[in-house]
Amino acid sequence: MAEHILEGYSPMEKACYLGAIASIATADRTASAEELEHLDTLSEAAGLSDEQAAMIRRAATELSSEELNRCLDQLKGSDLRFSLVTDCIAFAQSDGDYGVEEKAAIEKMAAYLGVDKKQFSLLDEFAHEAKARATTPEEAASPQFLESSGLGDRMQKAGINTSGLLKGLLGVMGPIVLAGMLSGGRRRGGLFGGMLGGGGLGGGLLGGLGGGLLGGGMGGLGGGLGSLTGMFGGGGGFRNSGFGRRGGVLGGLFGF
Repeated sequence: MAEHILEGYSPMEKACYLGAIASIATADRTASAEELEHLDTLSEAAGLSDEQAAMIRRAATELSSEELNRCLDQLKGSDLRFSLVTDCIAFAQSDGDYGVEEKAAIEKMAAYLGVDKKQFSLLDEFAHEAKARATTPEEAASPQFLESSGLGDRMQKAGINTSGLLKGLLGVMGPIVLAGMLSGGRRRGGLFGGMLGGGGLGGGLLGGLGGGLLGGGMGGLGGGLGSLTGMFGGGGGFRNSGFGRRGGVLGGLFGF
């Protein structure tokens, strides 16, 4: 895996992206020693310190739906939004059961992040091409793969920064690292199986997305993943300006 997969991104973007990935991969709010080791591998690849990696571990079991929403809000203007959408597609198809409901749920999340239909279609195609044609994670996450598949030019024309996409991409590399996190019965009913009524990955990653998004925001996202307010906001909750008061655990570690 590349040494610094999030090189060039801000501490805030790193925290939000990896926090979202951690909650996606362990949406039942439990994490085995093996799963935590997988997350440590991702944190190391992002160039995080041991202390910062420990905070990402906590995100795997304690990130609330409100906090996940705020992570997504912080990624709206970042190229990492394209990486995150691709991640979700790759995770959803990792067991060969990428259904209509799962795709619709990811499309809604993509729209929330500001990814348009054309861009989503290209990211979806890329995730499928990478799974079908790439022999190694490194190959899939290389500019040469994008060029050979013809997707690179099309993505650029659609407003997707492919350089930024590949720097952050965990969805193509992640299934290799996170395979154990999405097996062993975790994906009952599919990764987004709970969208229409619970079940699947501890209530469903996008448990209330269908109604929550249309009702104003991502209210049900996460299906209740616990609370990480103390971690991000130092126990004081969030302020309108960002991730809680300065001095919060992640706030201090990542510098926001």
